[in-house]
Amino acid sequence: MVLLGFVYQQILGETYMLVNMGLISFAAAAQFGPALLGGLYWHRGNKTGAITGIVLGFIVWFYTLLLPSFIRSGWWQTDLLENGPFGISLLRPTELFGLTGLDVWSHTVFWSILVNVAGYIICSILLDQDETEREQVRKFVDVFTVNHEGTTWETKRLSKPITIMQFVSLLSKFIGEEQAHAAISEYLGDREIDERGGVSEFELPNLKRFIERTLAGSVGAAAAGAIVESYLSDIGSKMESVYDAFSTVRTSLEESREALYVRLKASEIMNRTLNVDIIMDDLLELLQHEFKFELVVIRLTNPEGVLKVSCYRGLTGGTIVERDWLPEIDTYIGESFLANKPQFVNDTRNITKPKSREIMEREGIRSFAHVPIATHGATPLGILSVFSKTIIGMFTPPFLRLLSSLAGQLAQALKIEQERLEKDRERQEKEQAQLENARVLRDMEIAKQIQLSLLPATLPVVQGLQLASLCIPAAHVGGDYFDFFVRESGLVDLVIADVSGHNVGAALIMVETRSVLRAQGQAAGTASDVLNVLNRLLYEDLTRAELFVTMFYATYWAETRRLSYASAGHNKPLLIRGGNSGPAVVELDAEGLILGVRMEVLFEEKSLVLEIGDVLLFYTDGITEATNSTGELFGELRLAEQVALLREAGPEEIIEGLLTAAQRFTGTQGFSDDVSLVVVKVA
Repeated sequence: MVLLGFVYQQILGETYMLVNMGLISFAAAAQFGPALLGGLYWHRGNKTGAITGIVLGFIVWFYTLLLPSFIRSGWWQTDLLENGPFGISLLRPTELFGLTGLDVWSHTVFWSILVNVAGYIICSILLDQDETEREQVRKFVDVFTVNHEGTTWETKRLSKPITIMQFVSLLSKFIGEEQAHAAISEYLGDREIDERGGVSEFELPNLKRFIERTLAGSVGAAAAGAIVESYLSDIGSKMESVYDAFSTVRTSLEESREALYVRLKASEIMNRTLNVDIIMDDLLELLQHEFKFELVVIRLTNPEGVLKVSCYRGLTGGTIVERDWLPEIDTYIGESFLANKPQFVNDTRNITKPKSREIMEREGIRSFAHVPIATHGATPLGILSVFSKTIIGMFTPPFLRLLSSLAGQLAQALKIEQERLEKDRERQEKEQAQLENARVLRDMEIAKQIQLSLLPATLPVVQGLQLASLCIPAAHVGGDYFDFFVRESGLVDLVIADVSGHNVGAALIMVETRSVLRAQGQAAGTASDVLNVLNRLLYEDLTRAELFVTMFYATYWAETRRLSYASAGHNKPLLIRGGNSGPAVVELDAEGLILGVRMEVLFEEKSLVLEIGDVLLFYTDGITEATNSTGELFGELRLAEQVALLREAGPEEIIEGLLTAAQRFTGTQGFSDDVSLVVVKVA
């Protein structure tokens, strides 16, 4: 900096007075102001924001103050001050963004500090602080803030817990009851109070010192210490050393060598294998070996929510290992599980829960801790329990944090194992479902082939008639059926039927219907007689199966071209005839209830004489109920129009044209029901 100042003086010393150089220097030094103030008073500030603000401030300082000084001294010949860079007047160094009316020093300080502060605030808000920066905030910004949670733990403890009211009683004798309550209330703040009316045993030494300081204002420091020690002695309590599980004590920001070693060994155990049984066994062996526990136990919850022993090391045959626990608040293990936080007793002589006291006295346990096996914020998977028969006061905050960390690592391993088992189970279920689905599809395909084989393989040759037929099942197995029965004397029966449903049950009913029709078709009888017999024979089977059948039955005499027909609630066939004014479409309608609804049904029979050129279309509702993307039905009207247009074509061409028209109408929707078509043309 001194060298730069000397160089600047050599270049511009004859142009500017010393006071002007000093103002330039002060404007530069001002760039450190925002970061300095922010570091003392703003929690959110960080290093990146401070550096960004300072760099931006110095750039503006150089552009608006230092650069003009070089130009005015004649050291650099340019019109930058009058016209700005690239002729942009808003960027003139001495009138940046059109700001006028200020002297050059004020102008520079305004813009440089503005940019400096903006860069500092924006970068500090957008970027997070690291751990070092957060610690600096606690040391400097929060220097006068009382932090109860950050109080470091001590290596001393009271051998017998003291309640808050006992300390209040002591203070009341010297400073009065009202002042005693006020002092204790101020000290407690937001500290937690346990069910005995006391604070954590590691907070008691701090409370003891507070009582001594409070009494010192009335009786003096020496007398206050003696009074408190005497009072504690009278109630059977004294300060005693805490067993240091780590051999050496560190501050709250560090860990002992032993703790780091245990963490390292635990990580090796977790990464060595995916077998959770081996992981749990090795982890318990590590804890027992390093901390000399007489018993270490891992309990995991079963599907009923009971904590069952999954692994243990140490004492055998005792109640602790043999007993399973249902998490309840009146036990330490239950409270640890339900509250998802460690529960510990450093001296079992002070246990407050009767169930736990009985077991610990029987087993000779002096201290113990229960730590939930859980990842951060998740429901515990179980409890890690450690027991000591010889050591009192070993569970310090750092030691409990170490146990919680190990339990957390174990929870992660258990979670990974659970996810693996769940994926294996899902994979097996998927494979089983695929196998079952393949078997069902195979059976359905076989049933479909059987069903299609029941339809006429070839069409009969009938004098004066041209025939064509088609059946398209919507699923593997459908309920549509049509057939022809040629009788003597030039008679031919034509039947088309639709069984409700698209499953194996519908196919079986169709097979039964075909068998009955085959038997009845050979017997002399009218169309209505056949439907009556069929209804009575199928009634019970249809009722049990909760199915029904629609059917249209017709008999044709070739010599006379007479057609008689009856219907059991089936779609009305269409008769298309030519005429002077164009084709006419007639529906063949006959009254009759669907089969399987009532035992006795009256079926109406009608007849007519066909003419040469007439076209008959028998169909099921699969084609008329086909829908397009908007849900609109293909419908009987559109079907009749298409048949009329195709009247001059042959039966096969008519079926092909109808199918093409229906497929064009449905687009990608396809057919949702079986489609059966039979076309008869009189030649």
